[in-house]
Amino acid sequence: MEIDKCASAWLIKKFIDKNAAFKFFPKGELITEGIPFDVPEAEIRRYHNLSAFEYLMKKYNITDPALRKIGDIIHDIEINYWGTKAVKDSQKINDAVQEIIAASTSPQESLEKSFIFFDSRYSEFKLVIPQ
Repeated sequence: MEIDKCASAWLIKKFIDKNAAFKFFPKGELITEGIPFDVPEAEIRRYHNLSAFEYLMKKYNITDPALRKIGDIIHDIEINYWGTKAVKDSQKINDAVQEIIAASTSPQESLEKSFIFFDSRYSEFKLVIPQ
């Protein structure tokens, strides 16, 4: 688990398909059902210049400014990982999600806890970012 996977799953569940379910396969196992997500051969994955989160926003033409802010943070963490962080608090947000992942006993628990975290960040950004 990592921040782009958690944030992208949250975006899918909250803004793209409220009925989406996530199933985890062991590394190297052939994915035989559903839509592969955040694995090298999947359409929905990180690219050299886009996080999976940003790819989803582009694919589904999502323009919500609060979601764009989250996308900028994910980009800063996942794509700009060698450079100086360009977005205020991106490292702090990454650290918080990494703590969630480390404290979770399963990928599913990581998602559940990170969904709460991203709900909170989204609400916070909605209050401060002009719509």
